[in-house]
Amino acid sequence: MRQYVNKSLDRGLQILDLFNESRELMTASEIAAALNTSPATLYPTLHTLVAHGYLVRDEVKRFRLGLKLLERSGQVLVGLDVRRVAQPHLRRLARSRQVTADLAILYGREVLYLEREVGHPTAILSEVVGRRVPLHCTSLGKVLLAFLPDQERLELVKGLSLEAYTPNTIVEKKRLLDELRSIRDRGYALDIEEFHLGSACVGAPVWSHGGRVVAAISLMLPVTKDLRRHHSEEARAVIETATAISKELGFASGKGGLR
Repeated sequence: MRQYVNKSLDRGLQILDLFNESRELMTASEIAAALNTSPATLYPTLHTLVAHGYLVRDEVKRFRLGLKLLERSGQVLVGLDVRRVAQPHLRRLARSRQVTADLAILYGREVLYLEREVGHPTAILSEVVGRRVPLHCTSLGKVLLAFLPDQERLELVKGLSLEAYTPNTIVEKKRLLDELRSIRDRGYALDIEEFHLGSACVGAPVWSHGGRVVAAISLMLPVTKDLRRHHSEEARAVIETATAISKELGFASGKGGLR
């Protein structure tokens, strides 16, 4: 209800939402242009955000997100039972297969990463916690879509923009819905170079005690010529890990789709 929205706070949140992976640094003029206003009107809000640690201003007067956001996001993540419960299981999966394993949830019309574990403790990978990626071309996203209640799934797919990230990306909604039905039948999703060329993943659902899918986990796979036909061992490992996490969250088979 817009009549209850505080305009100053709303403007501050709009400023924070402008920053992303492609816009890590912005001047006051760039922020003003993005919000269709003048820099002068933004200075009080910008300096307030800097004073509270939500923005940092560098020596050439560019702004970036501050550590206060990391502090707050950390508090949110700590409070998520699924992340706490999943972490040791995810670590065992990654170490046993010697590849990367991820945990994510549905966030609006996107996938939101909650956790990543690497197969090699010394591996250095870009930070993905808090990153959002598309639903239609990732194994995590397709799992989260596939196990939604029927009407929710149809409505969500209807509102998606199926952007082609690679030649393998599914861009037709009927084909995506067919794929989601297959995922429900077999209990896991496969992504072979649908989001990034040279990358493949297999994902499975994590169920809550109430019998609803609350998250998904995935395992990265090496891209091979016969991967679409020869991935059963990895799929089994992901499903077993997802099952263990689900049971620790209180899920009992029969309430949902675990086999």
